[in-house]
Amino acid sequence: MKLIRLFAGAIALSVLSGCVRNPGDTMNLKQHSGPVKVRSYGESAADLTEGRHIVTIRQLQNTGYVSLQDVTQATGYHGAWLKDGTYGVGDYDAVWIFGTGESKVSFAGKLLKMPGAAIKENNQMYIPVTGLQKLFGDVTVFAVEADDVAFFPKPTPNETGASGKNLDFSDAGSVKPAANTTADENAGNESPVIALAKKFMGIKYEFGTGPYKETGTFDCSSFTSYVFNQFHVDLPRVARSQAEMGSYVARDNLKIGDLLFFYVPGRFKSNETVGHVGIYMGDGNMIHASPKPKDGVQITPINKPYWKETFLYAKRFKL
Repeated sequence: MKLIRLFAGAIALSVLSGCVRNPGDTMNLKQHSGPVKVRSYGESAADLTEGRHIVTIRQLQNTGYVSLQDVTQATGYHGAWLKDGTYGVGDYDAVWIFGTGESKVSFAGKLLKMPGAAIKENNQMYIPVTGLQKLFGDVTVFAVEADDVAFFPKPTPNETGASGKNLDFSDAGSVKPAANTTADENAGNESPVIALAKKFMGIKYEFGTGPYKETGTFDCSSFTSYVFNQFHVDLPRVARSQAEMGSYVARDNLKIGDLLFFYVPGRFKSNETVGHVGIYMGDGNMIHASPKPKDGVQITPINKPYWKETFLYAKRFKL
């Protein structure tokens, strides 16, 4: 079996248009392939030949395809059908959005073109194997074989937070408030940004949700985008794109209103890629939209091991 190794590389972002012929929600493709199987091998992440996760290739329209549901299961990303009929993939928001019958893919608000159209069958979305490298090559390591795609564990990267993963988050200056400053003001409760954000406490989380005024729900980046837009800061829709804006801030120099960016850990995906965003409230707390530990907009203390270890960086904006 000939092995063609496809390793992580930078995604080439290009705005391309067009669909392909005869794509879409097909019901007559069973004759071309057998059932989908996903097999796991081993548990060791130290050796890239072990601990791999296998996704079976199907032949659809005489082309090799894989199920996005199987790919997300293999890599640890979240995948779900969105209300508009598209299929979203990401961590706490939908970074990749696929449309049935479309060769165009929305990636963090930009457009990529696959070598073939996405196909829906039996409530699963399939994409061409030859499109995997462009779409997921920078966040996963995999090899394409004759009948399978083998996903390998990603090496654990060094901490990218400026102050080191074992240190606490702290406010800029780390000085005591002036004598005429109230406790509420010091905690950030009078900050216009935080005051607005807190009005949405308890609003439900929904992966890949639409505009808040239409859906009444948030995911992590639609929440930050909505709040910041009220202060004339035009943030992109997804956290990965929001992280490209603003000025870098270290974890020990935070100010109220800074955006905090985190990766979402997983053995089969990059731990250097933004997967979650929240708003710093001051005093070691953030407000964010998340499905857990509660479901919805919530306040979370971040001086805990999980948040310290998954922190990437903060960004500051003029509000």
